[in-house]
Amino acid sequence: MEEAIFQITIQVAGHRFPLNIRRDEEILYRDAAKALKEQIDSYQKRHPNLPYETVLVMAAYHFAVTCERDKYREDIDPIVKTLELLDKELDRSLVE
Repeated sequence: MEEAIFQITIQVAGHRFPLNIRRDEEILYRDAAKALKEQIDSYQKRHPNLPYETVLVMAAYHFAVTCERDKYREDIDPIVKTLELLDKELDRSLVE
């Protein structure tokens, strides 16, 4: 069955964005807006003399790095799991 689409309004950096989303993804969108607001606020407190535009770019860059880091972790996760299994097998072989 197809998920129902509905509209929410997210406010980020003084802008309101109406979004058409699946109901089961609502918390994802709301949490993302909250995380972005918290990051912007954090950078503003640490760098009160920077222009607001610069703070926005810094927050966007922070999340871009986070996304890339997560992709990297996903890429190496299967390798790490395989190496851990091989390590256990080697340990068992050495004990026998």
